[in-house]
Amino acid sequence: MDGAKEQSARPAPDGRAGATEAARDAEAARDAEFVERLKKGDSRAFDDLFRRHREAAYRIAYRLLGNAEDALDVVQESFIHVLRGIGSFRGQSSFRTWLFRIVTHAALDWRRCRAVRSAASLDAESSPEPAATGERRRSPTDETAAADLKEAIDKALMNVSEKNRVALILYALEGMSYQEVAEVLGISVGTVMSRIFNARQRLRELLASEIG
Repeated sequence: MDGAKEQSARPAPDGRAGATEAARDAEAARDAEFVERLKKGDSRAFDDLFRRHREAAYRIAYRLLGNAEDALDVVQESFIHVLRGIGSFRGQSSFRTWLFRIVTHAALDWRRCRAVRSAASLDAESSPEPAATGERRRSPTDETAAADLKEAIDKALMNVSEKNRVALILYALEGMSYQEVAEVLGISVGTVMSRIFNARQRLRELLASEIG
């Protein structure tokens, strides 16, 4: 794979990129303050961390599971894990990276368990499949073209292989760097780039078929 081609997906370094990086560093520093307060027993710090990251955590879980209720359960489970495990968090990565790692693994575990439950049940309502989610989320006939495209992307994403989909979601939808995604998934940067490339190729194929 041509690494330069993948790098071109990111804006060229400029003032805006530097500002974004500075803002991210500032956010990480702010999180670190809340983490230290939480370690000292300040429960309000946990509330602050939850408010700051709950939406991003939900987006990741939803994109991986395709089901709103399951995504909410995963977010709740993940933050409980944070609360119980904050004492072992040493700050070797940012809190954001650590949290996203927890959410990603929790969502994947939830998906596997859901598959087992579905296989063991004949009740159609206990087998939440992506297509069914799409039907529930079908918008009115006057919805915008942008909403139609988003629905098509959501549906197509669920048909990208799990390992490639995770990398693409973290990188393209949550704005994480290759290095951050590598830290979340415990793989090399090169592997991250390859998975993202393959995910994009597959997504293009699926969207071309869906949109026509």
